[in-house]
Amino acid sequence: MRMPAFLSVLSLLLTASSPSIAQSTTKSRLTQSETKALIQAVQDEIYDREYQGYFFPEGGPVGDVISVSKTRVRLYVHRVLEHGEGEAISKLMPYGEVVRLFHVHADGIIVLDGDPELGFPASQPNRKTVYLKDDDVARMKQEWVRSSFEIGLWPSPQTIQDVVRRQKQRTGGFSAWEFAHSKESKKPQ
Repeated sequence: MRMPAFLSVLSLLLTASSPSIAQSTTKSRLTQSETKALIQAVQDEIYDREYQGYFFPEGGPVGDVISVSKTRVRLYVHRVLEHGEGEAISKLMPYGEVVRLFHVHADGIIVLDGDPELGFPASQPNRKTVYLKDDDVARMKQEWVRSSFEIGLWPSPQTIQDVVRRQKQRTGGFSAWEFAHSKESKKPQ
């Protein structure tokens, strides 16, 4: 008599813990507006951390002078979001090409996962593509949505002000640019 009760409890536990029954996987396709928001988030991170100086026009600088003020950066985005989370590949100089997770919030704001200060090591889900198999990276770039955006090597003060505002929205109040420059505005006493 105890065995059937045990089996029914076990059956109930298995049913409740089964992902196919208890939790339906929430998958959706990346929209065009989400792709634009992702591009904005990647651009903002580059400007907020002042990485734009590490980007060069195609072919690199000629001598000591950079004659072109913008450079195009490719972005590859996985088409499917799971639970509001997606994956993208882009260059983030000075680190090189990286795979990044990102989160789509209900208000449409995109938040990039991972901290560039960690350097995107192989042990993290946000990592340099050099740590992945070449065939896997080639397949992702072939299958994922391809996009690109421009990085201005010398952004205007207004651009930086807008970047800082958006980054603080994304991160709950932190901007790397603002933090780095806060020391400049404080005069020693």
